[in-house]
Amino acid sequence: MIPNNKIGVFGCGWLGLPLSKFLLKKKFFIRGSTTNQEKIKELKKHKIEPYLVELKETGIFGDIDSFLKDLDTLIINIPPKIKNNSDDSYIKKIKFLESKINYYSIDKVIFISSTSVYGSNQKKIDSKTKPEPNTKRGNEIIKSEKVITKNNNGTIIRFGGLIGNNRHPVYTLSKKKEVLNPHAPINLIHLDDCINIIYNVIKKKAWGKIFLGVAPFHPKKINYYNEKCEEFGLKKINFINKHTSKKEVNDSKIQSELGYEFIFPKL
Repeated sequence: MIPNNKIGVFGCGWLGLPLSKFLLKKKFFIRGSTTNQEKIKELKKHKIEPYLVELKETGIFGDIDSFLKDLDTLIINIPPKIKNNSDDSYIKKIKFLESKINYYSIDKVIFISSTSVYGSNQKKIDSKTKPEPNTKRGNEIIKSEKVITKNNNGTIIRFGGLIGNNRHPVYTLSKKKEVLNPHAPINLIHLDDCINIIYNVIKKKAWGKIFLGVAPFHPKKINYYNEKCEEFGLKKINFINKHTSKKEVNDSKIQSELGYEFIFPKL
């Protein structure tokens, strides 16, 4: 194991579990959290020190103290489950976690965020663009970014739409009656690139930064997704000519500051 490099992955789901396995191969010591009792065995099987911890609006349930104690780096990977008509408060949960991070003086924090912090009509976006969210989800996430990084040298990574490992938006879109924004650009990223960008932040000690994790590939949705429908044997998507989104996300800092080259620059 690399000395002084205990990493906690808070949220071992679709991204967190393969990330933990990758970091183990790089000789880090990994603690992983889950809200699912059945997943504890799986984490143990992969040599991840497992913790059953759940964030709720009323507090943190589980042994969060043992999970956080003596960590060198914390990766927070718990996307909000809220919708615009939901009363669920992501920020309340994050505030409970931040108080514990502060108590244990964890300075190196990576907060996995989302490009949904940018409004649908913000057009050309890079890491210098000020977020102007126009959804409840986007507002809660941007507030949570500020809470998590206010007392530490935290880095925020705002990922685009996630694909890979049998996950792709085309499966959901092909089942919808109607899909808007046929001429809007896609803003996606592959799982393998997510993992390697996170690793490069740790390796390059790129703390106190904001990165936008989106592949430099932005064809129109109607062209890209209908090609994928044909490739996957799905029915074509019923796009309607109504435009509510125009944003295109890029970040040259991924290459200039991390020296990172995308594994999947085209998706």
